[in-house]
Amino acid sequence: MKKMFVNICIIVILSLSCHTFVYATDLATDPNRMNTQGQYLLMTREEFKNWLLHKHFTRKINLIQHHHTWAPSYKQFKGNNHFSLLKGMENFHVTEMGWKNIAQNITTFPDGKIAVSRPFDIAPEGTIGPKANAQGIAIENIGNFDLGHDVMTNEQKETIVYITALLCMKYGLTPSVDTITYHHWWNLRTKERVLDDAQDYDVKTCPGTGFFGGNSTTSAKKYFYPLVTKKIQEISSTLK
Repeated sequence: MKKMFVNICIIVILSLSCHTFVYATDLATDPNRMNTQGQYLLMTREEFKNWLLHKHFTRKINLIQHHHTWAPSYKQFKGNNHFSLLKGMENFHVTEMGWKNIAQNITTFPDGKIAVSRPFDIAPEGTIGPKANAQGIAIENIGNFDLGHDVMTNEQKETIVYITALLCMKYGLTPSVDTITYHHWWNLRTKERVLDDAQDYDVKTCPGTGFFGGNSTTSAKKYFYPLVTKKIQEISSTLK
């Protein structure tokens, strides 16, 4: 009788543990339990990790794009107006630029929050051009990161590195100029990739002359890619 009671207790405990695990996973990946407004899904870094790693996408991605908004900048961010900024960008992109939706798939904010903006299975739009967009995913970082303007917060820095690492992991990419690109490396007229070989009037400064040490390929290799590689290793170690 005593043995039977112990066995029943073990079964109950295991059942409760499994139920708790499933609920925690559902909570982390179910948009209905997250902060949403319309098409926009606002998340913390941890929520984004759980959401991304549990989602299945059909579109092939081999290029992660980094942009800065320039406007809105930090001056327009009030700490609680994430959705109104997203809606404002969407309105501008649709009414002024003639695009079908907000251009970017992901938006990062000064407080470190992340918004899934345009669906991942729909290619981004924007002046970077169709070659970069066809198999790309666009990250728009709120702020003006040209030197002398917004100084990126530590929270946003961490988020940018973190989500870039997660996307590399999700799509099997190794950080390099061929997998993580800056808008500055693409000619505005021809829409071809020119890297550092362009006149100033042919390219944007985006994602900013002060973006992780600069917007050149040299600065990306020296200051940004190593951070992403290190973060991939850190995240991977927690998933084992």
